[in-house]
Amino acid sequence: MMSTRQAHAHFSPRTLALLLATVSSIGLPLYSVTTDASASTGIPTCSFSQLEVAVVSSSGAYAAAGNEGIPFLMVNRSHSACRLKGYPKVRVSPASYQGVAVKVVNGGGMIFVAVKPRSVIIKPGATASFGIDYGDAYDQQAPNAGPCMTQHFYFSLPLRTHPFTQFFDTSVNINFCYAGFHFSVTSIQRGPVPRTG
Repeated sequence: MMSTRQAHAHFSPRTLALLLATVSSIGLPLYSVTTDASASTGIPTCSFSQLEVAVVSSSGAYAAAGNEGIPFLMVNRSHSACRLKGYPKVRVSPASYQGVAVKVVNGGGMIFVAVKPRSVIIKPGATASFGIDYGDAYDQQAPNAGPCMTQHFYFSLPLRTHPFTQFFDTSVNINFCYAGFHFSVTSIQRGPVPRTG
């Protein structure tokens, strides 16, 4: 069984800056804190209802030499701190073309580099992030739209145990045929944008 919650916003870099300035001006912490396991033992793992996930930018703001990166922002919208550690599990829709399926691997890429998973404490109003890396010129013989375009990315985070899997749903359009049917997802990291290379 699956539950989804639609992400409500796609933030351009300018809008993200305004959002973060507003959060800061009202006294909420902007950044989560990365800790070792012993420092975070008293802080519970985040639950689905505590977080919102949104696309920071899907317009090529993070690109270099045929490589693309899309950052995703998580905001703790609750009144208590929580922690996350690990990688999001990612599903895309659609997920195949002419019998070739999309593969998502943990790690990093040319835009958002691989970072070893660490416990990230997300205070109320604070942010954490992860990124998706992909190439954009592997197979340009495939269609430029339609059957090769993702419509949705579904993310399952390493949350508190729940009877059924809960996914955050974001609308993102990427030509997965051009990406060679391959995406790489970074670990969850502190702050509004994952570490870049």
